[in-house]
Order: sequence, then C-alpha cells, then structure tokens
Amino acid sequence: MTYTAVDIAKYIVSYCSGKHRPVSNLKLQKMLYYTWIDYYKKTGTALFFNEICAWQLGPVVPDAYYEFCSYAGTPIIRTYDVELSSGDTAIINKIIEDYIPIPASTLVNRSHRKGGPWDTVYQDGLGNRGIIPFSLIKDMECVGTC
Repeated sequence: MTYTAVDIAKYIVSYCSGKHRPVSNLKLQKMLYYTWIDYYKKTGTALFFNEICAWQLGPVVPDAYYEFCSYAGTPIIRTYDVELSSGDTAIINKIIEDYIPIPASTLVNRSHRKGGPWDTVYQDGLGNRGIIPFSLIKDMECVGTC
C-alpha cells in the first residue's frame, strides 16, 4: 500500500511520542528518508511518492517539512490517528525502532555521504532544493539489496 509522506511523518511522530522519544522536524526528515529506503529494500515498493529534495541539511520531503515546520528544532510531541496496513505497521515500526536511538546529527552526516544521492543533487549548494529522483535513491542506497 502507498501512503502520503505526511501520513508516514505523522505515524513516525506518533510512534516516537508514544515511546517518549519525540523527534524534531530535522530528525523526522531524516527518518522519513531512511524509512523510505528501508521499506523499499524490504518490499521492493515505494512507501510514498512525494518528492524528496536536497536541502542544506540533507534530504527533505517538503510536504512533511511544512506540516511540522512550526516546531522548529523542538521535539514534536503529538499523536495522530494514522492507519497503516498490519503488514506495513510491523515493517515501519521495526524501521523506526532502528532509527530512534540515532542522533539527528548522525543521520544528517550519513545522508551527506560523498557520492550519495543527496550529494549528487546538492553539489555544494548548486542543486539546493533540487529533487532527488527515486531512481537515484534506489541505485545508490539499495545496491545489492533491492
């Protein structure tokens, strides 16, 4: 099943709030990116089709960013009623659990990997806010696993 990025973002926010490990919008953006990748690796299908863009602090899904930008750098403590299929819930919960303990700064650094999708599009700022094609993400992040 395919969802919107905002639905997945709300699910991540709710899950993390429920675990008393709320995330900032920055960390949420990185978790969305890596959730998309890990979900694709596991299922071979896209979790959402909203654009992922190369912003200064890494990959960002603008639709989800603007949904939560009023929180700035503060933890987002909210719960939403987002329904996922039972199979997707299990997959996504596991992915979230893997990323909850990782600091946002570590995820930013990981997403800025030289030669990775973000770096390829961002190009030291020349491609700021450019779209990172899903094909590029698949080719560079899912090599040998998808």
